[in-house]
Amino acid sequence: MMKEQLFNLIGKYRFNISIYTKELFERRCQEEIIRSDEDNTSFVYLEFNFDQIARKFDNEEDNLKFWKIFMEALAKNNRGCDIIGFIENEAGLGMLLLDSKIEGWLRVRGRIEQTANMNNFPHVSNIFSTLVVPIVYPACIQDMQQKAASAST
Repeated sequence: MMKEQLFNLIGKYRFNISIYTKELFERRCQEEIIRSDEDNTSFVYLEFNFDQIARKFDNEEDNLKFWKIFMEALAKNNRGCDIIGFIENEAGLGMLLLDSKIEGWLRVRGRIEQTANMNNFPHVSNIFSTLVVPIVYPACIQDMQQKAASAST
């Protein structure tokens, strides 16, 4: 159902945003891991779970306003190389910020929060601080390797 609402928002406001299917998005994630390993680059992976975000709001109207602001901000500030797609069971959206580190997420987050403030919708910061955990690749792998090495000593 949220998938249809997102496509309605994209069409209604003419946002220039493409959302990959789950299968294509998973494939792009795998390709990006390989590319990142080969080129010694990094990327940020994010998930925006529809149910978790909806529970943060008192009503469906605010939930839809969140997604409108989210899409508006991405459409206005799209780098062209960032990728958005549905995650498993279409439970939310995943996002790849290519050739980025945590600063890439902070930039995108700031632009979405700025759009929310311009629309008098301050709830966005709370959602990002509590529900969205950026994963920076390959730093997340290096962190796990360091923790495993510490645990074995």
